[in-house]
Amino acid sequence: MRVFVSYQRRDALWPAHLVGYALRAAGHHAFVDTGDIDGGAPFRDVIAQAIGQANVVVALVGAGFDTARLHEPANVIAFEWQRARFHGLPVVPALVDRPGMPADADLPAPLRWFTRANAWPLRSATLGPDVDALVAGLPRLAVVPRQAARVLWVDDKPANNEGERARLRPHGLVFDNVVSTAEALAQMAFAPYDLVITDLGRSGSSDHSSQAGHQFLAEPALRNGGPPVVVYGNLAARIRAKALLAQGAAAVCTTPDGLIDTVLTLLGRDASGSAPAVTAPPVSPAAAPSPAAPSRRARGPAGR
Repeated sequence: MRVFVSYQRRDALWPAHLVGYALRAAGHHAFVDTGDIDGGAPFRDVIAQAIGQANVVVALVGAGFDTARLHEPANVIAFEWQRARFHGLPVVPALVDRPGMPADADLPAPLRWFTRANAWPLRSATLGPDVDALVAGLPRLAVVPRQAARVLWVDDKPANNEGERARLRPHGLVFDNVVSTAEALAQMAFAPYDLVITDLGRSGSSDHSSQAGHQFLAEPALRNGGPPVVVYGNLAARIRAKALLAQGAAAVCTTPDGLIDTVLTLLGRDASGSAPAVTAPPVSPAAAPSPAAPSRRARGPAGR
């Protein structure tokens, strides 16, 4: 099992390394940035790669945890939490000598999903048993990291779809946007895609055609083993849906909600959220003493 340990250095540096040592002693791989990033290495790239290979993330929150820093545009802890969700990883909060988590209102809105997770207590008075209980419980939460799904979006007015892309990204999707069939075919020749989304008419690009979607579906690159194609349009797409499906379209969508549900279904993603809420498993007496059971009173988020 590979575990990524997330923490604020001024808040929980020593507990982070203690958890890392305990995980390694139990035969697991633990990533703690101050010991696992070489000097001169691209920090965020290394972090992103480590999270993409992890099976679970432990987020330490101590008494000095600074929620204000999570609002900074380049904050590393916010990046780690969001990256973990992108890969569908459980993010397990561990409270270091504090009775509860930060208030939901103190967190940036994109991070408030963390309030649904139960917290593991790490208390100075029972630190050894608490850490042992955490290490023993993590394998029951570990998952295979979800890799990014790459989507090519063909639309001569890409700004019109910013809202839909924003809703889909947390589910592990990344997008390349092009404005014409010619660009789409060139892009597909150089990069693999899991899904293609196309509009129906493109008057604002080199296509200059209200039939651009139909013509795109007829291209050999799509008909001969290409990725599934979703047509996203308005009333015209609904009227032509039968013909588009007969041409090979995987689906025809005319509303944002319909598109979101269809894309996530085709990619095998959970439409209810980017990753499940984490509920810490019960700790059996054989695994750890009863004081180390996860705290169900303390709910909310964690973080470096």
